[in-house]
Amino acid sequence: MQETKTLQAKMFGGLQIRVGDQCLVEKGGRVNKPIELLVYLLLNIGVQVSNEQIMEALWGDDEVENPAGALKNAAYSLRRLLTKAGLSQDCIITRERQYAWNPDVPVELDIDRFNELYETAMQTPGTPTETVVRCCRAALALYAGDFLPALSDRYWLMARASTLRQRYLSMVLHLSDLLLTGSDRTGAEEVMNLCSRALLLEPLSEDLYLRYFTALRKMDMKAAVLSYYPVVANMFLDEVGEPLPESVREIYRWAAEGANLPMEDIRHIQKDLDEITRDDRPIRGAYFCPYEVFKHMYHMVVRSATRNSEDVILLLVTLVPLEVPKQEMIRVMLAVKELIKNMLRKGDVFARYSRNQYVLMLSVKDTDDYKVVRDRLLSRYEKSGLSQNLRMQVTIGIPDPIV
Repeated sequence: MQETKTLQAKMFGGLQIRVGDQCLVEKGGRVNKPIELLVYLLLNIGVQVSNEQIMEALWGDDEVENPAGALKNAAYSLRRLLTKAGLSQDCIITRERQYAWNPDVPVELDIDRFNELYETAMQTPGTPTETVVRCCRAALALYAGDFLPALSDRYWLMARASTLRQRYLSMVLHLSDLLLTGSDRTGAEEVMNLCSRALLLEPLSEDLYLRYFTALRKMDMKAAVLSYYPVVANMFLDEVGEPLPESVREIYRWAAEGANLPMEDIRHIQKDLDEITRDDRPIRGAYFCPYEVFKHMYHMVVRSATRNSEDVILLLVTLVPLEVPKQEMIRVMLAVKELIKNMLRKGDVFARYSRNQYVLMLSVKDTDDYKVVRDRLLSRYEKSGLSQNLRMQVTIGIPDPIV
């Protein structure tokens, strides 16, 4: 009797499917409709789904003249591919006139193993600490990147992808807390590595930065804290419109206490400024800066405008309502930042004012000139389709002259 082969699928960081020694889908390879059908069936083993649900998942709003025929062709191509790899022809069965994966054909999915490890480490009361640490490490090693990134826009995958990412982050934080309770340096080093990797996926996670900076403090790495903290703090102000939490700021104060920052001569200052601007050449679009810098530039621009008989206009761009998921607000605000930068002139300046606002400073010959900028900005935002939940408002302010 011929041994039944096992289909192995890895879905973290890209899709890879193997049957024995044969690779059906290379990691990072193209995912066509037969393979997408295979993914859908594998993720719904034991779940009753209709062919109509499969057609909606695979083609959605695509203009397909005969979805039922397209599904039949995809299933036929998939069966041929799997049979050629050595699986039995009945690995894709028709049950109650609906396609399904044959539960008798063995399957190994990395997400199943990941979820098993998560349940043991995080959801099983009384699990020994050594077992929790071992399971967390094994699960985090499996998470080689986000779940099926090539199919990230599929609605039927979004909830599962979000759940897997949250489980990954929960284990990173939990394992970090366990490692930081120890006294050895190795644990803190592992936390730095764990958080650095997780921050590539969640670059605006306050919880990850708290563990990362706590690990730096545990290793007495004051210079690293002083060097890295301003970068992170500015990023949060620019991207989120909020400061880092007090717990992280306290670690920075610990590192800064008694520190002597070296004084640079003018040649070093010039070199430093040169390095900052070199990557932005040629300069394109308006200048974006932190709000504290914006305030200083405002004073200079208003004085200059008075001498040149120009007017200075302030525009406050606001996205409303504020009661939307934080991640959606972050995503749309980042996109609006690029929209503003590319629309304004090189001499214009803007800054993040709050979580949902940008403030713009324009030098104009006539105060009515702001209407062109306002209307163009509103029009481009509406046409962009960035969010169905957020509406853009633009209000004007005319500063009093500085005598």
